[in-house]
Amino acid sequence: MTFVEIDLEAFSHNLQQVRLRVGKERKIIAVVKADAYGHGAVEIARRACASGADMLGVGNVEEGIELREAGIKAPILILGGCLKDNEAKIVAYNLESVIYSYQTALNLSNEAEKKGKEASVHIKADTGMTRIGVLPGRIKEYIGAVRSLKNIRVEGILTHFASAYEKDRQFTENQIKIFKNLINELKQEGYFFPIIHASNSAAIINYPESYFNAVRPGIILYGSLPFEFPPPFSPPSEGGDEGGVFSVNPVMSWKTEIIHINIVPEKTGISYGRRFITKRKSMIATIPVGYADGFRRCFSNKVTMLVRGRRVPQAGTICMDMCMIDVSDVPDVKVGDEVVLMGRQGDEEIKVEELAAIAETIPYEIFCSIGKRVKRVYIN
Repeated sequence: MTFVEIDLEAFSHNLQQVRLRVGKERKIIAVVKADAYGHGAVEIARRACASGADMLGVGNVEEGIELREAGIKAPILILGGCLKDNEAKIVAYNLESVIYSYQTALNLSNEAEKKGKEASVHIKADTGMTRIGVLPGRIKEYIGAVRSLKNIRVEGILTHFASAYEKDRQFTENQIKIFKNLINELKQEGYFFPIIHASNSAAIINYPESYFNAVRPGIILYGSLPFEFPPPFSPPSEGGDEGGVFSVNPVMSWKTEIIHINIVPEKTGISYGRRFITKRKSMIATIPVGYADGFRRCFSNKVTMLVRGRRVPQAGTICMDMCMIDVSDVPDVKVGDEVVLMGRQGDEEIKVEELAAIAETIPYEIFCSIGKRVKRVYIN
């Protein structure tokens, strides 16, 4: 059996670390988009709400509907914005949406009027990400137009940081300055926003001046830090903790079992292309995990796994549904033994950051690429 084990207590711990960092008065918008970074959106969203999250962030309307249909009542914000023809669903399911075009706001207002409701929106300001959002020079005019729509309620304003995870702080500090100045100018014009948010995971750790009155943690909730080289010290927050190393616990472990063992002679080729040749008489085990499950082909002959508390090398080209490992040095190994691809076994641990480095990517992508056919098992 191949599965990923999701430790909900570890998730709760990580969310509480965010709470300690940002203080009691700020709202936490727990980001559960992309099926909660591959961890399972419904179960994670339930635990997030039970652990003190004030709001949930999803990527699109379908993700929001999934949570609503699972019975989740918390405010849900569509971070990717309202796409064409989704307005009726947003209103029907009482979702909130990021907006950055007048036509979207108008369509939402019209749909809300039909239902006798108000549509809550958060206005996106583009302070340097250059992805979606209204440029600061146009935002006063834009907000004025949106606020004139009778069935729209402007619930929040936000921006997104492009490089808060990088060592060079200059660009992020400039984004914070632009956003702060914008908020101050809007206040002087009489515009009030119940929720003001900018901080992603990296900014929560390293930029307390970016907290405003709400934050949006993502990857740190799942036990990974968004830095190639995590900073040894992070500044204190206002009303939060006293800084120091930000401690999170891994939430996901990836496990399977040995389904077959072959004892083969020296100079035996393993798997497609025979890219692994045994250098001695070897014991080669097969496990039911392949690139269709998200265990990437580029890992071939580069990663290790854990069997009976020992690291063993992956052997040969990773197949669609299976791959092989060399267990020659593991005493008493047998079919049915647990194999850990990511996580802890005994005193050894394989972290998501290790797999990401080998694949030349980031932990986010490793989490999100684990396929749906890999069962999610929840503990704690």
